[in-house]
Amino acid sequence: MVSGPALRRDTLLDFFDDLSRSRGEFLVYDDGFRSRSYTYGEVGRAARGFAARLAAQGLVRGDKVVFFSENRPEWVIAFWGCLLAGIIVVPIDYRTSPDFLARVAKIVDAKLVLVGEDVPPLNSTHTAPIWHLLTTKEPRTSRGLLFASA
Repeated sequence: MVSGPALRRDTLLDFFDDLSRSRGEFLVYDDGFRSRSYTYGEVGRAARGFAARLAAQGLVRGDKVVFFSENRPEWVIAFWGCLLAGIIVVPIDYRTSPDFLARVAKIVDAKLVLVGEDVPPLNSTHTAPIWHLLTTKEPRTSRGLLFASA
């Protein structure tokens, strides 16, 4: 039995605070060499950090970010970070051509393109900044998720 007013949840963001406070593993990623796991708390903190980095770069609510990456934890974190910042996510299948990506980015007036490790090289005529999704291990601390500028 639930007491008190029920929480209305209409969007993914309505779930974020509860999700980021959950305990246990949220994501498990196997890159073919080793398996890594990420807790709900780690993903929540990284998503908030990514949202702050987007704001620091001048992106604002309603801007578009193109995702051109294979499925990976950083993709999920960047997705949540964009939602937190009010940024519109424009996913492009990572197996498509860089020319298609460039056309879509131009049509939507993308302010940023996030790329993974398994995408073809992008041509130099692309106009939006490009950030690479990377995973790093920081010395003497827990995992750090890094989004490196190209």
